[in-house]
Amino acid sequence: MMKHYLDLAARSDRVHRRQSRMTRLCIVLAVFLVAVMFGLADMYLQGMVIETRRQTARFVRREALQWCVTAIPVGLGLSVLVVWALCAVMRHFSSVWFGSIPLFGISWLSLGAATVLGLLTVLLAAHTPARQAARVSPLEAVAGNPGQARPFRHAANTRRWPVEIALGVHHARAGKRSYLLMTGAFALCLTLFLGFCTLVPFMKNAFAPKAWTPDLSIVSETNTCSIDPALLDAVAAEPSVRRTFGRMFAYDLPLQTGGQARACTLISLEETQFGWAQEQLAEGSVEAASAGDQVLFVANTDARVAAGERLTLTVNGTEQAVTVGGILTDHPLARTAGTETLFCSEKTFTRLTGENGYTILDVQFRSSADESDVAAVEALFGGGVAFTGDLVRNRQQRGLYYAFSVLVYGFLSVIVAITMFHIMNTVRLGVAARTRQYGALRAIGMSGRQLTRMVAAEAVTYAAGGVLLGCALGLALHWFLYSSLVTRTFGVPWSVPWPELALIAGVILLTTALSVRGPVRRLRALPIVETLTVQ
Repeated sequence: MMKHYLDLAARSDRVHRRQSRMTRLCIVLAVFLVAVMFGLADMYLQGMVIETRRQTARFVRREALQWCVTAIPVGLGLSVLVVWALCAVMRHFSSVWFGSIPLFGISWLSLGAATVLGLLTVLLAAHTPARQAARVSPLEAVAGNPGQARPFRHAANTRRWPVEIALGVHHARAGKRSYLLMTGAFALCLTLFLGFCTLVPFMKNAFAPKAWTPDLSIVSETNTCSIDPALLDAVAAEPSVRRTFGRMFAYDLPLQTGGQARACTLISLEETQFGWAQEQLAEGSVEAASAGDQVLFVANTDARVAAGERLTLTVNGTEQAVTVGGILTDHPLARTAGTETLFCSEKTFTRLTGENGYTILDVQFRSSADESDVAAVEALFGGGVAFTGDLVRNRQQRGLYYAFSVLVYGFLSVIVAITMFHIMNTVRLGVAARTRQYGALRAIGMSGRQLTRMVAAEAVTYAAGGVLLGCALGLALHWFLYSSLVTRTFGVPWSVPWPELALIAGVILLTTALSVRGPVRRLRALPIVETLTVQ
């Protein structure tokens, strides 16, 4: 089963790697489109004398490769350090599964593949900007207006918004290809984040022990309420014990429901276990059973019972009526075929049956506990009980879960960081590329506050388009991966990941808003004459 889960994780990772490559390509291409247009004047000051169009394209590609001289070694070095840190963390959390991983190993094949992939990504992203730079005439480049030769079909809509907002939106949407690349990069970051988020519920269901999983169970050998309640307090007093809870069982009780006679098992729960039952609640209220004298009914058979219905139990030859306070869709303790399962509080169980002893005690130990602590708890009991449980196995399973958590949340953190850096770089280069235009607007009377609003409107237009597109694509991908990995394997239905969606959308919008401040502050600090003559 564990190998099956690991195979599913590997299959999901291949999908996410394809998305990651597409994200890198769109981001790099968007950056080059802006950066090349910003550097056209400088290129053609040289090109007017010695360069042809082919040489200009080579110049752009060579400049792109020049970035790789620093970026690739730094990226490889940081990657090696991150991998070493991840190996150390995974070995710490799960030495059984990952103890053989070398702590300071280097995969030269991976480094070579990453280098080739980085170079190909940069060259592919530089192809279109290089071709565009080669088409621009030297006069247009030196004048700083290479894009003005294209006529605008529509002017900025100043009827709906103030002029500065309208200009910002118009600037963002004027270049169709640039707008698609910018919004596409935003959308791919959001889509990739939502895609990786499906690994979190998969990981929890596949590797994490359930909240109610005991490290040690003490079971009555006669399956009766024969365990002294005082022993529950004695076990809880042990310093190595994190949590202990007991259950009382009454088996094969006659039950009358809907005019039909059935057999049922009555089980007592305490406050913590009632909290776990809340997850399976389909109708009614758990509090009606935990704090009152009603019961919870598990609807995993063909019996039709509704909340508020009265049931008749026969206990020790006496008929007693109980009210159904809530309906559960399922429960781990409801596993006897053809038998109904009822849950009630310990007080209600004692009132119905007259018993106050426990049938089972479950114990969960602290992370520092070992086998000697388990033996100390077992020594509190005499005869008449059986011990089951596996502290070591549960600890190994939790370690595997923590190790995978480091990987998954590490991927999510990298995606968020890439998104933030891309937004900041996009805004900075966009402001730099339009410095002359902003200077001209300031020269004819645009205030600093209006300039800030215009730049913010342009950046928000990119971000809003990317968020809307990313939500549509990301939710579709999230549904597909969740259905394939989680629903099909564990039966957990899909739901809209509102917290994750709000997180990544909030990061994009907040980073966009904050990224405007620095470039605009520098632009407003420049004299108007200098902004008009900047190269």
